[in-house]
Amino acid sequence: MRRSSLLHILLAACLLPINIHAVNPDSSEWELKVAVDKAEIRLEADIKSPVVTTALKGTVLKSHEKAGEWFRVIIGPDEKGFVVIGYLHSSAVDIIKEKIKKEPEFWKEEPEFFKGRRFGLKISGGFGYFFGGDIDKGTRGLFDTTADFLSSAGYTLDKRTESFHTAMDMSVDVIFYVKPQFGIGLGSGLIRATETNLLIVMGKEILLEHQIGIIPKVNAVPIRLGLFFILPIHRSFSISFNGGTSLYLAKYSYGLATTWDSMDNINQDANAKGFGLHAGIGLDIKLNQRAAFVIEGQGRYAKISNFKGKETKREATGLGYVYSEENGTLYYLDDGNHPYLAILEEEPSGLKTTRKAFFDFSGFTLRAGLIIKF
Repeated sequence: MRRSSLLHILLAACLLPINIHAVNPDSSEWELKVAVDKAEIRLEADIKSPVVTTALKGTVLKSHEKAGEWFRVIIGPDEKGFVVIGYLHSSAVDIIKEKIKKEPEFWKEEPEFFKGRRFGLKISGGFGYFFGGDIDKGTRGLFDTTADFLSSAGYTLDKRTESFHTAMDMSVDVIFYVKPQFGIGLGSGLIRATETNLLIVMGKEILLEHQIGIIPKVNAVPIRLGLFFILPIHRSFSISFNGGTSLYLAKYSYGLATTWDSMDNINQDANAKGFGLHAGIGLDIKLNQRAAFVIEGQGRYAKISNFKGKETKREATGLGYVYSEENGTLYYLDDGNHPYLAILEEEPSGLKTTRKAFFDFSGFTLRAGLIIKF
């Protein structure tokens, strides 16, 4: 990419907030004509500030911002792509056209915009980190148990693992604004976490390598009830706060898939529901009267347990396969080697650790999205 093209892109990015106001028909605007032989444009709105450029008599300029007796003006880009931004004193120009917008009082309702009940639609998405809990440790223990068994049998293994602590997080909230800065919201979304642990097996009588994929997944649909508070800090920016409680409808699944016919196979599927808490803080960037772009960080506390479901097994024998199925509760078990998960009708005894497995959604999420008011 040529340097001039890159410069244009950088300038456009830097001037984006300026351009948003420039095209907004409700923003203040002045059309100015230089009335002196050579008007000095300074870096800051101060007579002692350095002069960045000059404008000759008769030059017509536009301004969308005023600081005291100084107009903020933009000159360029020229043929080399340079743009000059500076301040021009009002004594050096004549005002040809003028359109003034009164600064809004943030804590007063804008009657020309909101009429009657006020609603907002917030759509956002991003990625989060969660602790995982028993299901994270138990599925990793199943992977390690399989690897240890094959390694002790003399096979050569190539292990490829992923972290089970990240999730895609999407949400939609409908907000009723009791006051312009305060609202009550009801929302839902989708949290999806998955990982793929892979064992590549070689050695002994195997002529071709075999792959064993161990894939746990946890999906959750949160149903949220929350409070929203907006704190304006500028005509274009606000700090937003939210918090509340959620009901999580969670689904856990685990599968062991392999290209090796003589390898046992196992699948687990279970569902659970439980409550949690959430709170977040964000930066709202106003696009117009009805829409804002939001960047948000949110923390979550939620431990979901009492998963109910079924476990199916396929065991290889010399004469074929034997299939079995068991329905019950998902347990976290530790026999002193590696922890593991099993779905059983009754709680087992005689192990080092036995409890109903829980999935820990506690953690944080970074999201971006839009808020649309209507």
